[in-house]
Amino acid sequence: MKNRNLCTWVLCLLTLAALPSCEKEFLELKPDKTLVVPTTLEDLQALLDHGAVMNTGTSHALAEFGSDDYYVSTATWQLLPRPEEKNGYIWAKEVYEGQPVNDWDYAYRRILYANTVLEGLEKLQPSPAQQAAWSQAKGMALFHRGWAFFQLAQLFAKPYDAATAAQDPGIPLRLSADVGAVPTRQSVAETYRQILEDLQAAEALLPEHAIVPQRPGKAAARQVLARTYLQLGDYQQALTSTEGALQLSSTLLDYNTLDTSAAFPFPTQGVGNPEIVFYSNQYALEILFAGRVQVDSVLYQSYDTLDLRRQAFFYYEGDKLTFKGSYEGFYSLSTALTTGELYLTKAECLARLGQPEEALHTLNQLLARRYEAGAFEPLTTDNTPDVLGRILEERRKELLFRGVRWQDLRRLNKDPRFAKTLVRHIDGKRYELPPNDPRYVWPIPDNVVQASGLPQNPR
Repeated sequence: MKNRNLCTWVLCLLTLAALPSCEKEFLELKPDKTLVVPTTLEDLQALLDHGAVMNTGTSHALAEFGSDDYYVSTATWQLLPRPEEKNGYIWAKEVYEGQPVNDWDYAYRRILYANTVLEGLEKLQPSPAQQAAWSQAKGMALFHRGWAFFQLAQLFAKPYDAATAAQDPGIPLRLSADVGAVPTRQSVAETYRQILEDLQAAEALLPEHAIVPQRPGKAAARQVLARTYLQLGDYQQALTSTEGALQLSSTLLDYNTLDTSAAFPFPTQGVGNPEIVFYSNQYALEILFAGRVQVDSVLYQSYDTLDLRRQAFFYYEGDKLTFKGSYEGFYSLSTALTTGELYLTKAECLARLGQPEEALHTLNQLLARRYEAGAFEPLTTDNTPDVLGRILEERRKELLFRGVRWQDLRRLNKDPRFAKTLVRHIDGKRYELPPNDPRYVWPIPDNVVQASGLPQNPR
């Protein structure tokens, strides 16, 4: 009965999270008094282990809609039912047409769960036997909140610029489970300060190794810290965090062990995939369904014919080149944190810090497990004149359709060497997204602005 009541309480929490916080009805909604409110350590851990909320539906959909890894035909585009997909694809100024936005709603739902757990933990007095479990639960809650804030910042706040971060509007930083609190936007500087604070605290509390990949350990916290430091342009700290993660999780999947001709070459839901540092996924996006989406042909041609990713990631459906390489091992997209990304981040940081030989050595460790056995020729400074450029090219080839490309475009656009204008063609019309365009910041959902009065992002 207690478990049933807890599940019902969770459903009530989901209902609360789905409603605008300043509506009168929302403020008055409360779970039934007969329900068990999660107050025990077991109950609070159960909230964190609710995978349908904490591991599924990460906030990367808008990032995929706007990225340059794919294109769709005019006929496909015209049939898309969701405004955010249709308008997001062409970077329109008006995106949502009044519809709710999952990237926003799901992130703040995870934040609500995390805050509920954090407040519940503060009311407990753990026994010595419970202390480790209490610390792990607090670390998990802080990780989920920090990672959700990070995802939101990549969509709804400007890219970090030290000169303007204190004035640029960031995201609402909800730090309590009070659903009636009126949200306000903090600055970009405050946003990243909170992300770092949450993740650093999580790292200190989490175990070195989680018992299942659906739970974060220290390596996961360090990996998201590294992503954060990349956005801040702090390559030394990004390197430190990445190396710390690799000390705990460094195994790479040898693609020679895969059946690359299979419809889905990778293990279902990442089970048994040694590269998964922390498991998460994205809900299926209609614009990216097989048979609709076409992978960018220039990107596809950048894979060497001996590169096993060429067969493991792509296939032709009729005349359409489409993607099958999700680490979900199915149609939905993986947004998992992986060791492959760690090697690429380490290589990039080493290159930027003036250590090209060490950077290429790190990259070679990854690529040796991506090429046919015995076919890979190690990269050296003699055969690789542009070390950083090659690393960034491999980063794009490794991490496509994982929600990473958009955040990379945002940060790389600040460097003229890597800035890129994105182009779409629909119904005979050309659409462009120049580097550093205001449309690299997605609008806050219409219903949120109307209900809360939050200032909208200019487009």
